[in-house]
Amino acid sequence: MKIAVAMSGGIDSSMAAIILKEQGHDIIGITARFLPESSTYNSLCESSINDAKRIALLYKFPHYEFNFSDNFQKRVIDYFCDEYLSGRTPNPCVICNRYIKFSEIINAAADHGCDMIATGHYAIKKENNGRYYLSMSPDISKDQSYFLYMLTQEQLSKSIFPLCALTKRDIRLMAEERDLPLKDKPDSQEICFIPDNDYISFIERYTDTQYTSGNSVDTTAGGSPPPITTQHTSGNILDSKGNILGKHNGIYRYTIGQRRGMGISAKHPLYVISIDAKNNQIFVGPREELFINSFETKDCYDMKYEIKDEIKAMIKCRSTQSPVEGFIIRVNDRFKVKFTEPQIGISHGQSAVFYDEYNDIIGGGVIDKTYSLTFPE
Repeated sequence: MKIAVAMSGGIDSSMAAIILKEQGHDIIGITARFLPESSTYNSLCESSINDAKRIALLYKFPHYEFNFSDNFQKRVIDYFCDEYLSGRTPNPCVICNRYIKFSEIINAAADHGCDMIATGHYAIKKENNGRYYLSMSPDISKDQSYFLYMLTQEQLSKSIFPLCALTKRDIRLMAEERDLPLKDKPDSQEICFIPDNDYISFIERYTDTQYTSGNSVDTTAGGSPPPITTQHTSGNILDSKGNILGKHNGIYRYTIGQRRGMGISAKHPLYVISIDAKNNQIFVGPREELFINSFETKDCYDMKYEIKDEIKAMIKCRSTQSPVEGFIIRVNDRFKVKFTEPQIGISHGQSAVFYDEYNDIIGGGVIDKTYSLTFPE
């Protein structure tokens, strides 16, 4: 079996390739260019590609480069910016995995005669009666199953996760034993197209956001004109009773649960509790107003099995969150979810992933509506 290994230039994907090579598999390395040529971060991309090439040369397997930047820009970057400008908090890695990494790379691998692809994700692939699904990694702190819940059955059938039963400590030790050139390379913590983690500046540069003052953000550093142009003005900050407490300077600067940086004063701490993009308003309130009893997703993704009747599951609404108990039912093309105990930090645009008692992914969806009172009939 010939396997194409998606290599980012990091230690995880490098060790995935080495493990398969040492097991005797016929492998090739594939590294994708995702960032537009005009990106100010392309030097980091070049460095990652060179690191992947070093490993391929050291372990004597072919390495190929592909440019997916056009599709990445449309599917991931445009989506990311549009979601923030619409008052939602997106997860671009989830979209990238389904529509870029496990789509484009599978096609590229097939062009080179490969039957399967492998990645350095920390997740366990399982199969039962011809249906594929994922389970959490034993290294919960590094588990990446949450980011993979949108993968299709076809994508899963052609994917291998060599790090499935390993922890990050295992990988570091294995790299040390082999004196790997990348053994001390730090993990990447940021979104790949915003390595400095400054979302606001990126969105302003990329979308050429303009303010009521008439001053536009300088986008010349990016080279080509931005694909999205939007007029995003200042608006009101209100409490839950409709009292105006101040002004915001663009809803994309705010996220649910945010406490600092709002420029308003009060006798008690105030948090962003909702964002009304249609009317360009932000609502704030005390911490107790953050609690959500239930929510709906705008879509349905099934993995281990198709959710039909109401089920009890563990629900993860952020990648860094521990799953919490709740009940899920499918209504047409939406999941309706009710928590056993109210939760905070639930944001429109984020993904909700459902796990069973075996830590297997049942399914998930993108959060579209949230409710702080009774679950809607």
